[in-house]
Amino acid sequence: SFFPQLVAGPIERATALVPQIITPRLRPDKARVLEACSLILVGLVKKVVIADLAAQVANDVFSRSGDAGFLELMVGVYCFAIQIYGDFSGYSDMARGTSRLLGIDLMQNFRQPYLSLSITEFWRRWHISLSTWLRDYLYVPLGGNRKGPGRTHVNLMLTMLLGGLWHG
Repeated sequence: SFFPQLVAGPIERATALVPQIITPRLRPDKARVLEACSLILVGLVKKVVIADLAAQVANDVFSRSGDAGFLELMVGVYCFAIQIYGDFSGYSDMARGTSRLLGIDLMQNFRQPYLSLSITEFWRRWHISLSTWLRDYLYVPLGGNRKGPGRTHVNLMLTMLLGGLWHG
């Protein structure tokens, strides 16, 4: 029921969150308030400015995709990628900032994923809390990569399928 991170994360483990909740907290000092407000402001800019503007372009392109050329469709794809990053990352930043004001530290959930050099690195930087949850509670219990390449691919597909279903 810790409201700041319920909507978009980060997904905190009980071992990290519960001790912070049950431990008495001091009133935040000026530095903590400034850091918290900075996170909230950066999150708002990511969401309201970057994501929402990118969404307008992506929605416009995709609403007439049958008439759009290749270059225009690629602009739509990139704008959609910017939109989902701005939305998720922005919400996470706002949750982290709000939590800091309440004396709770939440984990960083995005580490510039679009600057990754590989798909593996991308998944280590994108929605980190969800990726580690999927890994620890689905992929590893399914056997991970310990039962050969065929089973590894099945485990990856099942993990991605279940993660997709979780997202609706």
